[in-house]
Amino acid sequence: MCGIAGLIAPDLSAPERLEFVRAMVQRMRHRGPSGEALWGGEGVALGIARLAIVAPNQPARTLESETGGVVGVANGEIYNHDPLLADLRARGHDVPSGPDTALLPHLFEERGDLFPEVLDGMFAVALWDRATRTLTLARDRAGEKPLFYTTAGGRFAFASEPGALAMLPWVSRRPSAEAISRYLVHGYFAGADSAFAELKQLPPAHTLTWRDGALRTRRWWRPWDALLATGARHPVADTPALVESALAQAVASRVPGEVPFGVFLSGGVDSGLVATLAARHLRHAFPTFSMRIAHRGYDESAYARRVAESIGAKHHELVMTDREGEEALQTWAAGMDQPLGDPSVLPTWALARFASAHVPVVLTGEGGDELFGGYPTYLGHRHSAFADHVPGPIAAAVVALARRFRPKHHHVTIAHLLERFLGVRGLSPFERHLAWFGTARASEALALLSPELRAAAGPAAPLGHVRHLESVLGDMQILKPGGRAGITAYQLLDFETYLSGDLLTKVDRCTMAHGVESRAPFLRGSLIEFALALPDDAKLRGTTGKWALKQAAKSLLPADLLARRKQGFSPPFSAWARGPLRGIVLDELSPARIEHAGVLDARAVQHVVREHLDGREDRGRTLWALLSLQCWAERWVASAPAPEPVLEEFSRS
Repeated sequence: MCGIAGLIAPDLSAPERLEFVRAMVQRMRHRGPSGEALWGGEGVALGIARLAIVAPNQPARTLESETGGVVGVANGEIYNHDPLLADLRARGHDVPSGPDTALLPHLFEERGDLFPEVLDGMFAVALWDRATRTLTLARDRAGEKPLFYTTAGGRFAFASEPGALAMLPWVSRRPSAEAISRYLVHGYFAGADSAFAELKQLPPAHTLTWRDGALRTRRWWRPWDALLATGARHPVADTPALVESALAQAVASRVPGEVPFGVFLSGGVDSGLVATLAARHLRHAFPTFSMRIAHRGYDESAYARRVAESIGAKHHELVMTDREGEEALQTWAAGMDQPLGDPSVLPTWALARFASAHVPVVLTGEGGDELFGGYPTYLGHRHSAFADHVPGPIAAAVVALARRFRPKHHHVTIAHLLERFLGVRGLSPFERHLAWFGTARASEALALLSPELRAAAGPAAPLGHVRHLESVLGDMQILKPGGRAGITAYQLLDFETYLSGDLLTKVDRCTMAHGVESRAPFLRGSLIEFALALPDDAKLRGTTGKWALKQAAKSLLPADLLARRKQGFSPPFSAWARGPLRGIVLDELSPARIEHAGVLDARAVQHVVREHLDGREDRGRTLWALLSLQCWAERWVASAPAPEPVLEEFSRS
């Protein structure tokens, strides 16, 4: 894994271009502590900070074809490197030994910008064709590896992290009104969105081509195309065995061969399966890592220990108390260059920091819920018509009762689910999904913006991602007329937005901040397509989500782990905000500080703060999103150029 950066600026001298790229690379040195390399020519400079996983004894270097006609940089891993390498050498290419990404310039010479289609991996790639003076960027299917770019100042620049681009003196730090309005709905930045108006993300499964100042983007893979495949459909009864086989192959392909690795265990099915199948593949012990959150109703560590014991792993358990949560918040905020409205970033950050002392690679369970139908919201959608027929006064009374009797120490209870289920009557399917899964309704998201940003965003901006997917999936009859939809429509919404914008962003930033590479076996391309194409009754049967995956896991995981209700890997931020973090919340979200930063509306924010702190509503998720956004705005929008982040130690006592 690496941090990559580049700059096309013919108006600058070669030393100036290299110095700007060097500065961007050095700002991302946490992503690649093994070494740095730069290349320059034809008005272009490229750079990389390398984390050595494959061929760890070789120095950092940029990529180059044997003729020198194509040069580049890459962040990621190519898991089908061996067959691709054999094919390229059979075609006469002299591909050097070393990192698996060394074959990319040669593959580009053979396939042009279609080269990502044959890759099984996670990657963000930049390749410069010296003959045509064309730059091609590419990003993996699910968005495991990030890539941002800007055309500010008439120059083109790209980097693995937005903070590296925001430090360029000609790039404005002006906030993006439309993107931030969507952030306040979703709790993350999805698709091409960035918090900065002059920066964009290259969306997952896209290529971008720059030539003579003109940009062209192309989507090279779409998850919904798997639903149109004409291959044989297997009986549902055969599905569990097929799932186990496909996942076992994916896990085996992600186990590194040259360096030690571990597995992040959450206590859930997905990470448990990854660990168990990795143990079956290797037949020798490796470390596992889990977080014990010292707060009633939030601790899943016992289940993680059970899995670790069953496979003979050397298990490491990190404890997060209220005090460690506060220290993790301060550390995360100090290094954050884009807001993330998911408080589970705190235990993930701490766990990655701890794991970095033991292994350079971790396997994770990301993607299992989106692909196999694991979220309780999918069951809720199946019965949503019932909620629409409940008379308003009765629904209001039930919701009020659920709020009154909701336990304070548990974040997912029957009362909580009932309140969420009846509170979305009358919404369209995707809006209902966001109301259950997101941060704020569209109208509230606009109200939370400062007057200037609210006017700039416009009323349609908050639901931009939703409307786009409604159109695409409606044209394909995946989202039916009248708003009817099967589980797959909601899976695709989550895959396109939540998985890449939240989960993969969180894991990438937390692990790479500490020089650790994360790998997600569930996100192998063939497994993604296989899982999404499964019939609904292989995903959700009765009240059991992930039916096929759990059937496959019966011989691999403890029975009580499979039977328990999904909990989610999240800290008790709602309780923390009313307790040990109350002072931080009131200080950071004070009217004076909000008005100084200029991104949020002080009065609207105070309404959310008071609702939560007074106990009238549980606004923990919204409050965290606002806190994250405000910390970012103070550091990047309202302040002078930000200093280098300091990753502070925090206590594990």
